[in-house]
Amino acid sequence: MVGLRWVCVAACVLALVGVGCERSSAQRAQSGLGASPEKLEFGLSAVGVTKTMKVRLSNRGRAPFTVHGATATLPNVEVVPFQAFELKAGGEQEVEVRFTPDVEGAVEGMLQVLTDADNADKDGVTPVGVTGQGVKVLLEVPVRSLDFGNVELGRVEVRELLVRNTAQVESPVRLDFDGVDADEFGSSDSGASFVLAPGQERRLSLSFSPDRLGAATAQARVRVECPSCEPIVVSLQGTGIATKLEVTPLRVDFGRVALGATAEERITVRNLGSEPMAYGGVKLLDNGGNFFRVVSAPTLPGNLLASGAVVEIRVAFSPTVNGPVREARLELDVRPVGTTNPGPKVSLAGEGGASCVVLQPDPLDFGVVAEGMNATRDVQVINRCRVDVLLSDLKLTTKKGGYFMLTTAPASLPIPAGQSAAVPITFMPRAGAGAGEAELAVKILNGRSTSTEVVKVVGSGKVFTPCQYKVEPATLEFGSVPVGSEVTLGASIRNVGTTECYMAGMQLAEGSDAAFTADKTGNKVLQPGQRAVLLVRFKPGAEGEFSGIAEGWVNHPTAGHPVVSLHGRGVQGCFSVQPTNLDFGTTRLSCGPRERDLVVYNKCPGPTVLMGLGLEGDATDFTVTHPFMFPATLAAGSQYHLKVKYEPQSDGEDAAALRFDLGTGSPYTVGLLGKGVLKNDQTDEFVQQSQAKVDVLFVVDNSGSMMDEQQNLGSNFSSFLTHAAAAGVDYHIAVTTTGIERSSGGWAVCPGGAEGGESGRFFPADNSSPRIITPATPSAESVFAYNTNVGVCHWNEQGLEAMYRALSDPLVFNVDDPRTPLPMDGNAGFLREDAKLAVIAISDEEDFSPQPESFYETFLLGLKGEDHSKVIFSAIVGPNDLSTCPRASSSGSRYIQLAQNTGGVVESICTPNWADSLERLSESAFGLNRAFPLSEKPSDPTRIEVKVDGVEVTTGWTYDPVSNTVIFNTGAAPAPGAAVEITYPVSC
Repeated sequence: MVGLRWVCVAACVLALVGVGCERSSAQRAQSGLGASPEKLEFGLSAVGVTKTMKVRLSNRGRAPFTVHGATATLPNVEVVPFQAFELKAGGEQEVEVRFTPDVEGAVEGMLQVLTDADNADKDGVTPVGVTGQGVKVLLEVPVRSLDFGNVELGRVEVRELLVRNTAQVESPVRLDFDGVDADEFGSSDSGASFVLAPGQERRLSLSFSPDRLGAATAQARVRVECPSCEPIVVSLQGTGIATKLEVTPLRVDFGRVALGATAEERITVRNLGSEPMAYGGVKLLDNGGNFFRVVSAPTLPGNLLASGAVVEIRVAFSPTVNGPVREARLELDVRPVGTTNPGPKVSLAGEGGASCVVLQPDPLDFGVVAEGMNATRDVQVINRCRVDVLLSDLKLTTKKGGYFMLTTAPASLPIPAGQSAAVPITFMPRAGAGAGEAELAVKILNGRSTSTEVVKVVGSGKVFTPCQYKVEPATLEFGSVPVGSEVTLGASIRNVGTTECYMAGMQLAEGSDAAFTADKTGNKVLQPGQRAVLLVRFKPGAEGEFSGIAEGWVNHPTAGHPVVSLHGRGVQGCFSVQPTNLDFGTTRLSCGPRERDLVVYNKCPGPTVLMGLGLEGDATDFTVTHPFMFPATLAAGSQYHLKVKYEPQSDGEDAAALRFDLGTGSPYTVGLLGKGVLKNDQTDEFVQQSQAKVDVLFVVDNSGSMMDEQQNLGSNFSSFLTHAAAAGVDYHIAVTTTGIERSSGGWAVCPGGAEGGESGRFFPADNSSPRIITPATPSAESVFAYNTNVGVCHWNEQGLEAMYRALSDPLVFNVDDPRTPLPMDGNAGFLREDAKLAVIAISDEEDFSPQPESFYETFLLGLKGEDHSKVIFSAIVGPNDLSTCPRASSSGSRYIQLAQNTGGVVESICTPNWADSLERLSESAFGLNRAFPLSEKPSDPTRIEVKVDGVEVTTGWTYDPVSNTVIFNTGAAPAPGAAVEITYPVSC
């Protein structure tokens, strides 16, 4: 034993002096190959079309190693060849992988990376998973033939060809021409492929430019660019004619014209040659229904169109039936002298129905106006057309009883699709003339068609004694308001005399700071004791002082211009009250009080002293219940709940200010609004919004049971974008999780840099992927799939609280969250003031957020100025009947309630078809609004009356008592800009 021990000692000494010994493997630095992503998921891919992804290989150890190559176990997966490369510690390099499915169906295999890294197997291989699914590509081309008609040699005639991608995947499309006369047809879209997103359609411009006489035929071939894809063939024909004739336009589309109305269009014919041409007038062909007529066509001396001469022909369209009418043709009998060549033919098209441009109100009624004063009101011109229109040739004709004037000079005014413009009109009664009447006529240019819309304008004059009034308050003080928040207070003029008082209107004065806004009031006759209220909104965009003036006009010879000073301060601090506006809506006097919640937050690092709490303004109808004894010390990080009750005692609007005094001289203010009414019928008014902009926030459960659901959500994202692509919506899409605090660790770690505690920050918080997806985001489906793979590390699902934090200060206004070390992890740039907001929660568990569901509903509506049509909450959660969904841990009843209250969609987390469920959510988020929540509960739902643009609608809608919502059927939603009125009886 002793001899053996000395042998070992000698060996160790030799090792120390470096004689033929090496360091043991346990002491040598290790190398490790890592791959990101750890699994290549190509998702849905078009059959025959190549889809490319990159895998980033990295050295996660301390010793270098070499990557010799990579191969795939799947025949339809190819690794782009690369030279062997060495990766030092911390190094990384990308490798490109391509997937070209040959058939429909899912495939799964491995990418084998050949390397000498220590974590490779005995064959020197490190595997990376590869999955994908081949999906058949489908193109739809509704028209299979195009006739370009007669076209002058050397001229160009253009037609449109609609191509639609009905597949679930992006498809590269190619347009080519062939046939004996293919050289005479062309398109700027041919020659190179273009990509159509799922559900997307594109109108291709095809041209015919003849360079030889006679008929020409060819074929346009539209196909998905893959070897096995068969093209769709569209037959093309046209005729080249030898004239020197210019006809503009060659196709007249009158668009939609109201039944009984007439739209006119002009066609010009010009002789460009050096010789006169025979002219025989015009003739209508294929004019079934006599919808089209020639208004004027000149006769020419000797029936000759001289060289350089121009004639103008006017045609009209007067529909008598709804829907598109059969196209007609206008034949122009113009040809070279001595020939029998056919003349050119102009196509005429149009559609009958309600006019897509609406003027409201009709009539415009000024009511009673004091003699010696005037009143101004607006006619709203609402463009519900699919294209922009031009408003021109405004003409106001006074017929009797006073002076009616256009407040601004008549001018051409473009109105974008789905938007509106105001035409202000002023009425000044003539002394002793009584009732007055006028007519406003405007011309609307829609494309190349012109129509005329008319509105009746009425008003009457009356002599009033000087008004005895009081301005309440003299100064409208908003106090301290957090930057980005909004407070609404009221400035009023009260008739304190014993006779009627005439008020011409109230508005903000020019020069007031832009932080103040108000909708001006119209003229009004105030009875003794009555008042008119101007609701002024204050929303500071920065810290600092803001001021302005509200002004009005009343019938008083020396004091007829009352003014109210406005003042407010924008602040950023750790004390706040949510919401900053409480609007109780309309309350009937016989129904008792309404109650709403307020929450006071002290997020300061130390205690804050609240000196007092008070009500100002129309405060008699409001009461506040609170837990404070003043002065009250609010602990650091604390929050307190208050109850505000509104019980109106009289008919009319009430506006009060709730002041929180911190002893700084500028109290924090909450605006309190309400309206008392005596009537037993309620009328809710809505304006259908154009969904040009939509902000969508996904709140995804990151608990341990959500792995499959996250994958299903990501892989079916194309179905969600279906309606957005079809409607051309400008969308913002972001994802956050239900996790508030960081995960305590354990069996799983969440990606994204926040360890599952996003606390409202968009995922991934570390910006490893684009966090706000827009129509311009490359590979949006892949980005969304990555962003919804939020991990399964958490256990405390607080989806509604996460939504609240994501859309509130400081995250919503800041690029960087100042409370965390991660850079650029704020949510600024997502929420847009003029966009609709859609929130979608996905969870298999109940919500455990700290606030009641009503708090989060109030918060969402406050973001959009209480406009129910601009807020929708939907959910994919555990249903109320859990027997239909055994995978759900519990019912998502809080999510379901909020979805029902906002007219949203509810889907089961056990949905067998995620594509269909997401498509329904897409229709809800991006489609026209079909759900209109009522402000009160109808006492008799059978007596609900629905009007769209003043016309009663008796079919195509239903009433849902659970959500208290009128829901229009699919395809029956009111058009953008439509005015929707819903009247119903109410009880307490």
